[in-house]
Amino acid sequence: MRQKQSAADRTFTIFAHTFILLFTLFCVFPFLLMIIGSFTDEQELIAHGYTLFPQALSLDAYKAVLQSDVLFNGYAVTIFITVVGALTALCISAMLGYSLANKRNVLQTPFLFFCYLPMLFSGGIIPFYIVVSQWLHLQNTIWVLILTMLCQPFLVFLLVSFFRTIPEELEEAARIDGANEMRVFFQIMIPISTPILASVGLFYALSYWNDWFMGLMFVDNEKLFPLQLILRRMVSNMEAAKNLIPASAAIAVTPPTYGVRMATTVLTIGPIVLLYPMLQKYFVKGLTVGAVKG
Repeated sequence: MRQKQSAADRTFTIFAHTFILLFTLFCVFPFLLMIIGSFTDEQELIAHGYTLFPQALSLDAYKAVLQSDVLFNGYAVTIFITVVGALTALCISAMLGYSLANKRNVLQTPFLFFCYLPMLFSGGIIPFYIVVSQWLHLQNTIWVLILTMLCQPFLVFLLVSFFRTIPEELEEAARIDGANEMRVFFQIMIPISTPILASVGLFYALSYWNDWFMGLMFVDNEKLFPLQLILRRMVSNMEAAKNLIPASAAIAVTPPTYGVRMATTVLTIGPIVLLYPMLQKYFVKGLTVGAVKG
């Protein structure tokens, strides 16, 4: 039997739904403005700015962007660092998280402290820059975009929290059957950890795909620029948007620099937006499954 709601409950429900609706519109409105702006004629953008109902539409911005080698090169760099970086970071974080959650590890406490300390304090940007560029000599290499973001303490603790919820009897049974630590990890722990691994992998993939700061600090070679750094340069510098338009685009009128900004933004967020729905079913489950047991 359905319980009748009180007046206070109904008021709260209406308020909550209204708040969520307004917040959704607040999030969706810039996204729609970006997509429509990418299809708006350049002269219309100059005269009236970005609107939801433009009077003149044009595909010049997409024609210009899709003929640019800079964008495709940025795509190749970003896909490489996202795939290699996310898989490597996920593998290292999972092994570290399993080690920290394992009570047989005699160095569990020092390693936990070693992982927890960077969440509270950091050495600062200048020491970090000196270590990466002068000690490790990673400046102007593709690996500087991967190795500098390889392990995030928050995601490691998320894995630790999940591994602690797995019954110890599973590991003990595998060890009695003769399995070593590597076999227990890869054949017992990994197959039952799909939700948390998918969530952490998505976090790492988003971090690598959206990062521009490491490229700004350590990369001067334009052939190694990731997509987000190309986009940031266009937002802060109109000339960078003009440089993205190749001469072969053969645009006789004013180059669509404003439209190119929007079109490039749409093209850069496309793959990661398509990735999220495929992993969404694991996302919430992976975040909450470790909270059942402390």
